[in-house]
Amino acid sequence: FPVTIFGSPLPIPDHGWMATQTAIDMRHRLQEFNIKRLEKLKPKTQAEIDMATIRIGIGINSDTVISGNIGSTRRMEFTAIGDGVNLGSRLEGASKQYGTDIVISESTYKTCGNKLWVRELDRIQVKGKNQPVGIYELVGLKSDPLSESQTRIIEHYQSGRAYYLSRKFSKAVAEFAEVLELDHHNKAANLHISRCQHFLSYPPDDSWDGVWRLTEK
Repeated sequence: FPVTIFGSPLPIPDHGWMATQTAIDMRHRLQEFNIKRLEKLKPKTQAEIDMATIRIGIGINSDTVISGNIGSTRRMEFTAIGDGVNLGSRLEGASKQYGTDIVISESTYKTCGNKLWVRELDRIQVKGKNQPVGIYELVGLKSDPLSESQTRIIEHYQSGRAYYLSRKFSKAVAEFAEVLELDHHNKAANLHISRCQHFLSYPPDDSWDGVWRLTEK
């Protein structure tokens, strides 16, 4: 998967902020590209529109990694390796599962969260790691106001998460259902409703910590 490194070869103090701004710019440019693409292709049905629309997923993580010219004398390239890079890749993959285009880790959120509109999606544990990590949907920059609908989605979703973590699964379902009323295709809310329905039938044991274990890389 393509990797973009902020802070190498020279350190950048606000690397997280630079990365999140770049991701938002990529979102906007892709929207413009898709508008022109649909105007050119002129799809007639919703299925054709879905097929013609280009979608991407972006994972952003802030960590200490090994970066530089890596390889051999025959083939060498400037890249980065390490757990921090691997987690960024997992977040890119998780973007599909949660139905959002940009997912950031809690370590990135801590660097510039006061400048961002986010929705705290979940707390996950990726395959091969023991330490869970909080993940967030990057909704936008605080320099751009949220719509009323976006604000309500975030509020209901966060209320649902609070009930979910408190094991009040029926109340959590009601909050996530409110999200779906505002956004019928909200995969993250649907995902949590499915989990709640499962736990209502099969309550978690006392060791349950609300962390979701991802089984795929």
